[in-house]
Amino acid sequence: MNGFPVPSPARITPMSDPLEALATVPIRGRVLDRYDVWGRLSAGGMSEVYLARHARLAAPVVVKTLLPELVRERPDALEGMTESAHLMARVTSPHTVRVLDVGELESADGDAIPCLVEEYVDGVDLAELDARRRRSVRRPLPLWAVVDWTAKAAAGLHAAHQAGVIHRDVKPANLFLHGEGQIKVGDFGVAVPARGGESVRAAGTMAFMAPEQMFGAAVDRRADVYSLGAAAFALRYGITPYATREDAIRADVAPRFPPASSPEEAFFQHVLGQLLAQRPNARPRTARVAAEALRKLAASVGPRLAIHVGTDDSIQVEGCTIRFELGDIAEVETDAIVNSAYSGMTMTDGVGGALARRGGPALVDEAAAFGERALGECIRTGAGELDCRAVLHAVSAWQEVSCVSRAMHRALFLAEEHGLKRIAVPAIGTGQGGVRLEACAQAIASTLRLHLSLGASTLEEVRFVLYDGPAHAAFVDVLHGVFLSGHEPVDAHADVPSTDEDFDAPTVYASDSSSVRPPSGSGTVTRPGTDEG
Repeated sequence: MNGFPVPSPARITPMSDPLEALATVPIRGRVLDRYDVWGRLSAGGMSEVYLARHARLAAPVVVKTLLPELVRERPDALEGMTESAHLMARVTSPHTVRVLDVGELESADGDAIPCLVEEYVDGVDLAELDARRRRSVRRPLPLWAVVDWTAKAAAGLHAAHQAGVIHRDVKPANLFLHGEGQIKVGDFGVAVPARGGESVRAAGTMAFMAPEQMFGAAVDRRADVYSLGAAAFALRYGITPYATREDAIRADVAPRFPPASSPEEAFFQHVLGQLLAQRPNARPRTARVAAEALRKLAASVGPRLAIHVGTDDSIQVEGCTIRFELGDIAEVETDAIVNSAYSGMTMTDGVGGALARRGGPALVDEAAAFGERALGECIRTGAGELDCRAVLHAVSAWQEVSCVSRAMHRALFLAEEHGLKRIAVPAIGTGQGGVRLEACAQAIASTLRLHLSLGASTLEEVRFVLYDGPAHAAFVDVLHGVFLSGHEPVDAHADVPSTDEDFDAPTVYASDSSSVRPPSGSGTVTRPGTDEG
């Protein structure tokens, strides 16, 4: 092996490429008597991943199955997957993906296929986020993001280690981003119990392996600490810490850090240098040590967005204006319109139908030519006769299962990659997809805020074009809440309980109008036409 290339997102997450057609779906319908399967999300060398929902709760889940040929070669496949599920079930942390079920399903050929059910994380993995950002805005992830996300991943790993589980495959592709910058460590497929001193067959991803792991030596939690450091290094600098396998095991070769651009970056490199020590005894004993050090740094380098609220409810975030309006999105003049697309890429009703009627048959035919797509994908086509340059088809929902955040991430990537500075967005997934308005608005708002807070965006305008009053009101309310949180402090002059008796006061109901007081005080967000600072 001559070098350590960072694995490409296409290899890590096959369906992340918006131009890759959805493969034939061998599993669709009810599995394990509890889950309705929509279709395949991705496939790798050992398993296939399907999106599904709990039949009664409508909660989204992921079903992972081993490849049939692998099952035939390994009669103990179910036992191995069950052991992996048992390991994952030990771990309870908001920063790890939860396992929900394990069992077998019957394939089309009559084989019993082991399957693992996990929670679905609506977002993208950090490998895809980093690669798409470098391609679209030609910038690395900012220091604050890498520091914050690494600290959260370290907290998840510490929880796993405390439960006696060694992950062994920590890398950007196994760190899943959701919400407004939350991280979950996932894919415990090659995890092992922390038996203490026993050597096991080497497994993982070579570019991120600790030296002792490369050779199948005994590994403990410090191997995961090394891999986390290598993942953070790659996310920040776009390369792995060492150029070759030989360099990674040579005591006289240090990680290839670029010059630090600030004291904060220098401290970040100091922490990573400890995580990447070639001797396990020279690394921090626990991932919690890294989490605490990076958490303190994250507090000092976090993003500080300049936010301005207009009299028309618009929100100015740095150089991008977010607007809200009632109307027909097919009539909007802009650079790109986001379509609430179906997986079959048909444009028969809802937002797609409105765009088809205005855009003409050329738009419909171009979209249909892509065939069936995975949920969470976003496809760019021409605009036909619409008054814009492109349509971004966001496949975002199915039977109340929301992939809104994942699809919105990819819509924003496409807009940046193709120089589409103004986009119009509807309430995607809220029609036949069944996603509630507030949930849709929250997913879009969190994704958009994160995208803008990462910096270097060329977006100038995002227009939310809503179909009726309730949708308009919901989007204004939710986006204001997401973007203004942290900018509008609780009124310092409001009445605050001062005694135990005050906390025990009876509940006041809305009908008791004498007890209702209007809010007072002022926020810190600039509002035109007021004296608020």
